[in-house]
Amino acid sequence: MAYELYYWDGIQGRGEFVRLALEDSGADYVDVARQPGRGTDEMMTLMRSASEPHIPFAPPFLKDGDRIVSHVANILLYLGPRLGLAPKDERLGWFAHGLELTITDFVAEVHDTHHPIATTKYFEEQKEEAKARTAEFIRHRLPKFLGYFERVLNQNPEGSDHIVGGAVSYVDLSLFQLVEGLRYAFPKAMRDYADRYPALAALHD
Repeated sequence: MAYELYYWDGIQGRGEFVRLALEDSGADYVDVARQPGRGTDEMMTLMRSASEPHIPFAPPFLKDGDRIVSHVANILLYLGPRLGLAPKDERLGWFAHGLELTITDFVAEVHDTHHPIATTKYFEEQKEEAKARTAEFIRHRLPKFLGYFERVLNQNPEGSDHIVGGAVSYVDLSLFQLVEGLRYAFPKAMRDYADRYPALAALHD
């Protein structure tokens, strides 16, 4: 039975981290929102179900038969071993999950640069606050997170170009998407990132 991925149609967002793992592994899956006759209405119906005991709070979430798994890092923890995208060593597996959770924290901070007051308000309603939040993010948070991932890459005892172990994992794919998003959202701040974070740039490429 194919995996079923539930996320909004037309945007990458957090759903793209899961799509990358499914696509890279060649997994049999259905992107529900993009299916004729299904779409986001089915997703919302499932989330509001009065009979489903394991309803998710928000997308993305994954259905695997009668199992529903929500949250990006949790979904990737579930899919990683099944798709061959997680370290086989248990200790490295938990380290990989911790890295993915760190990426989740980082993505939340990126999101908050555009919605520093409230997610219910449009960007235009909080533009001045967003400018201040973004300046602080670029000055302090961006180098802190990217510097950490650069250090982990350089200290990989396997001596590989991957973040964990000697083979590609879902964390590598998530770091690719993270860099892609940062280059899109903050092109000036990321202009010389390859010089500052060469290992991360090489992983992305």
